[in-house]
Amino acid sequence: MKKSLLFFLFLGAINSFAGVASDEKLYYNGTVLTLDKNGTIEESIYIKDGKIVEVGKSSDLLKKFDNKSVHKIDLQGKTITPGFIDIHSHFMNALRISDWANVSAPPVGTVKSVDNILEVLKEQKAKQNIKDGEWIIGYGYDNNYLDKKLTKFDLDKEFPNNPILILHVSNHGAVLNSLALDYFKINKDTPTPKGGVISRVSGTNEPEGLLMETAFIEVFAKLPQPSNKELLEKFNIAQQTYAKDGYTTVQEGATHVSELKLLKEASNTDKLYLDIVSLPLITEVPTLISEYLVNPNDKELNIENINEKYGKYNKNLKIGGIKLIVDGSPQGKTASFKEELKTPGPNGEQHWKGEALLNQEALNKVYKKLVDNKIKVWTHANGDNGIDMVIEAVKAAGGKKGDGRRDIVIHSQIMHPYQLDEYVDLGLSPSFFTNHVYFWGDVHIENLGEELASGISPMNSANKKGLITTNHTDFSITPLNPFMTMWTATNRITKSGKLLGENERVSNLDALKALTINAAWQLGEEDSKGTLEPGKVADLVILSENPLDTPKEKLLDLKVVETIKNGKTVYKTK
Repeated sequence: MKKSLLFFLFLGAINSFAGVASDEKLYYNGTVLTLDKNGTIEESIYIKDGKIVEVGKSSDLLKKFDNKSVHKIDLQGKTITPGFIDIHSHFMNALRISDWANVSAPPVGTVKSVDNILEVLKEQKAKQNIKDGEWIIGYGYDNNYLDKKLTKFDLDKEFPNNPILILHVSNHGAVLNSLALDYFKINKDTPTPKGGVISRVSGTNEPEGLLMETAFIEVFAKLPQPSNKELLEKFNIAQQTYAKDGYTTVQEGATHVSELKLLKEASNTDKLYLDIVSLPLITEVPTLISEYLVNPNDKELNIENINEKYGKYNKNLKIGGIKLIVDGSPQGKTASFKEELKTPGPNGEQHWKGEALLNQEALNKVYKKLVDNKIKVWTHANGDNGIDMVIEAVKAAGGKKGDGRRDIVIHSQIMHPYQLDEYVDLGLSPSFFTNHVYFWGDVHIENLGEELASGISPMNSANKKGLITTNHTDFSITPLNPFMTMWTATNRITKSGKLLGENERVSNLDALKALTINAAWQLGEEDSKGTLEPGKVADLVILSENPLDTPKEKLLDLKVVETIKNGKTVYKTK
């Protein structure tokens, strides 16, 4: 199970992309799911110079293009769909994760106890020959599935000479040992920032190791990183992480300044072959609020003519908007809720509702600045109170249905029916995260109660109201596997096997559209991507079976056979 869900096979660079010599290709004898407005299904597709030219019956196209210059590929009954569009993940994590220790719970990892975490860290130190004084980074720590709470004392005992940071599975926090806390100058005199969590040793003000939200953001931004040269060398491996799962367009969903510069360097040196959509963080780039949005020649960011290039690809890279973060994660109990949780907060707080990362006035001001400068906004909001805050900010900024902005609320998890109605009226579009139902559905029931938890990521209700919805993995929070994303949307089964939110299950077709045409629409790229129609870019994925004919319970059995970007193969199974 582990390998099928998140074993990224960085050694799988052996499947690295290689362009096919012929610019003309005819794929025939298969099933071509065009996903056009008529639901057309054909047998064959002809592409030339990176574009789709024609789809139709195999017999017709074989006869029409019967010349030696056309490379003909027999699909042998396999299925072609539009290339998958990753509408929200963190591409930069794919550059680093091969050097980090996987301390995730099953099925992503093997960790079930604090002792397991320590064992994995020891193996990582030995495998990478990490010397005393050098950092050890882990990812996937999930307190919900451990035998006890992980603290700095556990890490200090086994690793007294290495600074250690273990990323929380939400990516909104981490557990640090004493050397790491000292490095960031976090001690008993460090105040807990608004919207943040610094776990303290009971009865004292001494940090216990866990940092969340605003207490963590600056720490992560200042974490020592590999050199740009080292990271640039990993761009192929990172893109293969996505390509092997059928993705042809990828999002970097919370981009720091240094990462944006690195992405531009990768683009300028022709290291990108998948399309990368970057969302710079508003908190990371304060100049975006003041000067950058009105000054197209901001030298610090080295992005020329922003008003011309915003929203357009330049050598496979574009800025797709600006990322705002309103609250934290429901599984980390740091999302902002309207009612008290049924369990204590992350540091044992009673009457805990979570906490927004900024107040309504500040959010309104930031949102209006972006709207006034015609910048698309992607807002992270998980809890129902956080979602209310986004709705209020959009109203204050004058947003409304039909204004053409297509602002996205990422996650949109703990929702009420009236909030979906507000989305309709305000022209907001949700990108849901149905993988949460499987990975943390049981946790949400415990924290929120079954009624509220059942409505998490209400995709079916949103679809019925006419909203255009997408679905995402938030990699590296959950695996990139698109078939798991489809499976969680259509089945809504928790880890314990419980059906959670039966009325929010969607059809296989809707689950597939959430990864293709709907995602293209949210990016403003539906005229060039998302369906297999003449004139669109030849972004395709060949699948082992037809996902529309596959029983929803069996969607996890589907495999990506080949991924094609702009008409060229970028991944192929052996």
